[in-house]
Amino acid sequence: MGFLADKCTIGLFTEDIIENCKPFTCGKDEDMDEFFRKDVFDYNHGLMSKAYYFSLDEDPSEIVCLFTLSNDSIRIYDLPSSPRNKMWGCTHHEKLLKRYPGVLIGRFAVNKHFAGKGVGSECIEIISQMFIDPMNRTGCRFLIVDAKNTPEVIRFYEKNGFNQLFKKEIQEDIYTKPPKDDLEKLERMNNPRQLETRLMFKDLLE
Repeated sequence: MGFLADKCTIGLFTEDIIENCKPFTCGKDEDMDEFFRKDVFDYNHGLMSKAYYFSLDEDPSEIVCLFTLSNDSIRIYDLPSSPRNKMWGCTHHEKLLKRYPGVLIGRFAVNKHFAGKGVGSECIEIISQMFIDPMNRTGCRFLIVDAKNTPEVIRFYEKNGFNQLFKKEIQEDIYTKPPKDDLEKLERMNNPRQLETRLMFKDLLE
């Protein structure tokens, strides 16, 4: 199987868990570490997401990786023609909906002591299996991520079957934050900004 499947156990990440586990750090992103130390529980209590963790079977106080999941969708009706055709192309057997259901992997971090061992890729595969399982109680066609806009992170998700919804960042900027009027749209197109994250998706039927 794999390291997570053979040597770890998955569970809901709660205040009780963090109090009884060793400090967790991904070693790369202080904001991510801070989120999983504190902010994650506000999201849990507000039903904005659910957080999960894998811990070592031989030492349950050692957290291997953490991630959050929440409901999401991909809006089809206001996509530019190229990404809209891409989405319709991979869902051509279904009704042409305005939105297609998915689940958002909101935050995702691997313990620095387990980095480079394939843990992240295996975790993505396990999440995929969770939502194509016949016992899953809701329809979910896509895994969705707002991937940090760095070559390393983009390559990781591409390696694990994700595609960028937009080729151009300006298209994504307008899609994710629609302009108030044509003047604002023109200004943003003439002065595009670099996005902090890129919207990526994985078709669970592939």
